[in-house]
Amino acid sequence: MVKRIRWRYLVLHVHAPLDLEARDLERSLRGHIRMFLGVYGLSRCPFKLVAYDREGKIGIVRCPHDSVEALRAALAFLSDIGGVPSSLHVVKSSGTIKKARKVVEGYVEKLKSHWALLELGMKKPSQATEK
Repeated sequence: MVKRIRWRYLVLHVHAPLDLEARDLERSLRGHIRMFLGVYGLSRCPFKLVAYDREGKIGIVRCPHDSVEALRAALAFLSDIGGVPSSLHVVKSSGTIKKARKVVEGYVEKLKSHWALLELGMKKPSQATEK
């Protein structure tokens, strides 16, 4: 009897100054993982970008449960996407896509409130210019 694959879902936050399409991000991830793990390692670690929010720069990647560690290691060494210095941060690993989507919703709300505070702080005059 063939065992069915147990999937894990990694919630990723992309730290990059450019606006990425989901297709470009997946292509870049595939190339980087092939460079880090090799062709054999990439074949043992079949992943798919399930969802990506361009505004929040957060996505969900699906991979088999036995290759989560290899995928996380490869993502940790990512240093550029499309020639632009960037990095990825794995926010959470989940066993169901439903839980991963809940984490994404909560994380995006947290990021929006953080960005609002940053924008509010930027509108104030800096202490360096005050006399």
